[in-house]
Amino acid sequence: ALILPISVGADAGITDVKYKGRSATGYFWAINGKLHLNDFTSIYTGYGETTADIPDENGVDQDFTSTSIPLALQVNIPIVLGDVYVRGGGNYYDNTYAMEKEDGWGLLGAVGINLSPGIGPGLAVELTYRDAGSAETSSIGVGASLNF
Repeated sequence: ALILPISVGADAGITDVKYKGRSATGYFWAINGKLHLNDFTSIYTGYGETTADIPDENGVDQDFTSTSIPLALQVNIPIVLGDVYVRGGGNYYDNTYAMEKEDGWGLLGAVGINLSPGIGPGLAVELTYRDAGSAETSSIGVGASLNF
């Protein structure tokens, strides 16, 4: 049982970024928090940043940066040493590619496994998909969390 119904964490990993028909491999990092509604569901939010060098129509690499503030519902299925989870919701994004800027709302989804004894530290592995206007990302990441 949790003492407080919250947990905080940080994630990082590698991501495949597609932007207007072009793609590249990049990196992401994020900080996040969850408000546990009960043993099976929680509200997820945070802040994340994705970066990549995506070639333009002339083949010259241009800097791509996307920031994201997600708001999602997470459903957990308990296992012996933690839980398996699925998350779905939306994210506010702000994309910058070369001199182009774009912001708005997109969708996100994730599946993962969290190894945690309950209160204290945890470790997670996650697959995430995020739609961000002209960009979309597919990521694999690892994260650490602290459950209160």
